[in-house]
Amino acid sequence: MRGYQKKVIYLKDTGSVFFDEAYFIVSRECEIARIDKGDMVLEASRIIEESLGGRENIKKGVTVRGLLSRLFPFLCGAIFSAVIITVTAVLI
Repeated sequence: MRGYQKKVIYLKDTGSVFFDEAYFIVSRECEIARIDKGDMVLEASRIIEESLGGRENIKKGVTVRGLLSRLFPFLCGAIFSAVIITVTAVLI
């Protein structure tokens, strides 16, 4: 292609345990809009996270808060059902 060039951002020695080098090819829209560097970093982080499968694949341990958030509705339903059965039994 004649007269066509792309802007490439090359990072060497990223300081990351996972990546030694990183290449980013900047789109024309980014060049025209003069996107902030912070926005570019956020977008790069988003792309990397999505390509690795995001955080959904990381197995999370059981937390007290998570357990209580599931247990509370169950207990409310059980107590409500017990009250309804007791009231029905007393009325009959």
